[in-house]
Amino acid sequence: MNNKEYVKSLIKNVYNGPITVEGSTTIVVSIENRVQVKDKLQEFLKKTNTLFKDTTVSKSSLNGTQIIYDNKPITIVYKNISSGKIDAKTTKMQELGSAWIFRRALRDNQVYSNYLDIIKDPKYPDLIKIYPGVVNSEDWLENYFLQQQTMLKEFSNSQFTEFTRDGGFMDYITNLVRVKYGIVQKDVWNPADIWLSKNESSVIADIERLINNNKYNNIGLLNQLLRTMFKQRRLIGISLKKISGKIALYEEINVEDVFKDGKHYNFDVTQIKIDLSYNPVKKTFGTQDSRVFVDTGVNGIVNFQIKANDSSKKSNLKWEPTSTNSSSARLGKAPVDIVISILKEYNISFNNTHGSYPTNQKEFQARAKEYVSMFNNLKRNRYVDVSITTDKQFLDNMVAVFMSTSAHVANSKLMQLEFLNRIIKLPKEKMDQLFTELTFIAMRKGDKFGPFAKLY
Repeated sequence: MNNKEYVKSLIKNVYNGPITVEGSTTIVVSIENRVQVKDKLQEFLKKTNTLFKDTTVSKSSLNGTQIIYDNKPITIVYKNISSGKIDAKTTKMQELGSAWIFRRALRDNQVYSNYLDIIKDPKYPDLIKIYPGVVNSEDWLENYFLQQQTMLKEFSNSQFTEFTRDGGFMDYITNLVRVKYGIVQKDVWNPADIWLSKNESSVIADIERLINNNKYNNIGLLNQLLRTMFKQRRLIGISLKKISGKIALYEEINVEDVFKDGKHYNFDVTQIKIDLSYNPVKKTFGTQDSRVFVDTGVNGIVNFQIKANDSSKKSNLKWEPTSTNSSSARLGKAPVDIVISILKEYNISFNNTHGSYPTNQKEFQARAKEYVSMFNNLKRNRYVDVSITTDKQFLDNMVAVFMSTSAHVANSKLMQLEFLNRIIKLPKEKMDQLFTELTFIAMRKGDKFGPFAKLY
């Protein structure tokens, strides 16, 4: 019996739900209600006189269990099993749950020592009414507990009176930026999920006064006022992400002038990858996307993923960076309309309409010479890796994918090919500058965006 099989057999003594086991000396066990399973397993180990000890685990808020098997130490790491994609209705309930936790902590002065204290709170039934799924989710109870810890640290002396996810200030600001500034999706400008305000009516009155006394539709003035209110702790927008570590991290965005020390923001494009190789088993390219790697200096590498907005059918491109400082630190899609407008500032006219590109083998072959030229431009560029070497490989691979059930992927690859072909024509300094801007756009950082805090 190997290590994984042994650990799985131990867990089965105390748990009969879904389980996956991975690893060799550090065994990651994905289960439901991990805290309860850990407690039951350690009780079982005590009863069977099996030596064990609690041990800290990197990037986990729950300690692991170290045991000896075959004269070697094994560490069991407990992970809550993933429930897959979450729909908008569930996300709304979870975010309303966060607003309830913030209210209990910052307005009602309710402090929890651990996630079990939330269950002991006399008002816990109110949380259940907001998000019924919390009853069966240690994961979310722990998430709320960690959020509460960090929010108390940041705002213990605040005097917030409203904690709004729907209605109130959220409806007001969403309508304002749509009507006044033409921003249809509020999150493109400011991704705050919850607004914390001190005297909401007074906050709105001050915003109205600014707008009524200003004849220009300049969102920069609104952003400036909101920054002042943020610093005064009168109005705070919070963008929520599920907590993945031992603590909830807090970061303020656009509260100060992000470009005041511009020397730190001359990012460097170090590599571009477009995988044009062919996988004969999957009958498609090696990957569906392209990548641009951007060195930000002290903040590590940003991996810009460029791919179809929908991986299952023909669709336009999206640009989405991920920070290598955190495996889950996806920075957000760069709003496509803003990306296209920034490209125009660099005299790049890129057509992001998938129907303007070949959709089948016949259409591709009619324009093959055009795309072979683009392929060679990329292949010759020292920053670009195309994964193949010859024109014949390029043509054969493209035709093979068009003739498969993945024709939409070939359509997307041609869009990526054209986009990359256009950006490599920029002088290197300009290309660096372009991706510096795109990175900040995806992070919602800069004068065009409103101030907010990330809790993640």
